[in-house]
Amino acid sequence: MKIRVDKVGPELAKALRKLGHVRQFGSGEQIFAAQDAAEFLPIIRSGKVKMVHNLADGKEVIVGIFGKGDMFAVPPVFDGLEYPAGASAMEPTELLILPRNSFLALLRESHELAFLVIGWTCEMLREKTATIQNLARSSPERRIAAVLLKLIEERIGDDPFLVNIRRQDIAEMTNLTTETVIRATRRLAEMNLVRIERGKILIDEAEPIRRFLG
Repeated sequence: MKIRVDKVGPELAKALRKLGHVRQFGSGEQIFAAQDAAEFLPIIRSGKVKMVHNLADGKEVIVGIFGKGDMFAVPPVFDGLEYPAGASAMEPTELLILPRNSFLALLRESHELAFLVIGWTCEMLREKTATIQNLARSSPERRIAAVLLKLIEERIGDDPFLVNIRRQDIAEMTNLTTETVIRATRRLAEMNLVRIERGKILIDEAEPIRRFLG
């Protein structure tokens, strides 16, 4: 689940626009680094952003990919500590930057925003538990299928589900190597769960993947 600011009521949308300011980021440009003070809440007006953990061995693990209308990095902004992961634009991106003090004031005033944050927090805990179980027990095919299903459900891709993130990004999201992702994705194609055309992953239906994950 994500907090979709493009789905909120007109009163909250107006307040967010009034309190925030717009900033542009180029593809690959850093928005904030891990351990930076969480001084603002980013809201995506257009483009796409990934949050990444950098491991001790130099590898990256993608902890989230966010698109238009998404609000992200909510917990550290709420508690005033540090961003636990870095964030960068995956393509030219426009953000509405909401200062932390403004976010907290609006949270006190807006029941709509408060319920959105509470609901998001509950769903995040469920998702993290499911992710840990998936990484601990699943084959590469199941790990990748779980990521693809999440992308479908969050509509990060074009209709009919063109997966527009790289194999490397999927590897970072599943804690696998890129080579393993390539091989496992081919096996998913052999199982008719995905199609591969000109190097692109396409998914015609989500239901077979749901059944595969059981």
